[in-house]
Amino acid sequence: MNSPAAIVATEADPTPLVLSLARTLRASAQAPELRELIMQTNGAIALRSVTDAQSASLTFDGSGVLVSHGLAHGAEQADLLFDPEYTVGETTDPVGLAAAQLLSPPLPSWREAAAHFWEVNQGTPGFPGRLVLVCLDEEAEIAFGEGGDVYEVHGYGSALSAVLSGQVDHFLYAVAAGAVTVVGSGAHLSAMCGAHWKVRFGG
Repeated sequence: MNSPAAIVATEADPTPLVLSLARTLRASAQAPELRELIMQTNGAIALRSVTDAQSASLTFDGSGVLVSHGLAHGAEQADLLFDPEYTVGETTDPVGLAAAQLLSPPLPSWREAAAHFWEVNQGTPGFPGRLVLVCLDEEAEIAFGEGGDVYEVHGYGSALSAVLSGQVDHFLYAVAAGAVTVVGSGAHLSAMCGAHWKVRFGG
């Protein structure tokens, strides 16, 4: 069976939106029913951001999907909304309807998201040596790493899942909006923003 990375491809020089859409599609490809939907879909949908000039196209060939920037020639067009991320605007196009499902994958558990976040970022310059995640609704915590170089992220399970898996636009926005709260230095906050982008655009 092909891996999610093999099923979802990007153009040679992808934009941030292309990378983020590809990461979302790979998350969907981990769910058997959504993987099957990718393999059953043929055609293209062109997605226009409703907030800025960004656009991207998803081209399905019955064995996978290619994500590229811009509006594919001749493809049905649909709006792309970011709240909640990602939402495809109203469409009756079969490829658009498939894309709407595939761009709204189920969230991983907060523990799975935390483990992946740590795996991708541990050892990165400036990243904390010990990361502690506190889930408020479960009254539970998990920690990664060791030493006194500690950073804590607190939040409800669904918020931790969304933030740590890259399904929010920016780590700093999540903190500012109160989706999660943090305990740690300003330098580590900057590193966490970069770590979040690493997951969002390539993790």
